Amino acid sequence: MNLATNYLGLRLRTPLVPSASPLTQNPDNIKLMEDAGASAIVFHSLFEEQIRKELFESYVQTTQGTESYPEALNYFPEPTEFHVGPDLYLENLARAKKEVRIPIIASLNGSKPGEWTRYARQIQQAGADAIELNLYSIPTDFDQSSEQIERAYLQVIRDVKSVVSITLAVKLGPLF
Repeated sequence: MNLATNYLGLRLRTPLVPSASPLTQNPDNIKLMEDAGASAIVFHSLFEEQIRKELFESYVQTTQGTESYPEALNYFPEPTEFHVGPDLYLENLARAKKEVRIPIIASLNGSKPGEWTRYARQIQQAGADAIELNLYSIPTDFDQSSEQIERAYLQVIRDVKSVVSITLAVKLGPLF
């Protein structure tokens, strides 16, 4: 029986694609899934909050104590110039990619435009075959219109797409 299919422009031998979960955090599990018949894997999720937290921590570490000498603020670049992120995510993605022959689809989660979207480039460089961009937020600002929310989502998509050449799939949250 031929179960071959196309998904995100990737030719798969079957439609069996384990989704992002704690099981896909360990590259050894990904090899086991491939051996069990998976045709592609959606790698575990990396969240906007994780990237923002690491960017903020870098900023705090480099500016701590600088208020005592105003010129000390000029010694370090602004946080938007840092190119840091959750290194373990990239290391595990690169390792998994080396150990399997099936496509690996990265999962990136966020809701607001910002510097975190540039991290998609590092995900591509680590070997991801595609990115699943999960846009999820719970609007709580009654002064924000649905049009403003949609514009923010479209900006996130444009920002991510501007830094990658691999396929980008967009998933919207259930409350959209």
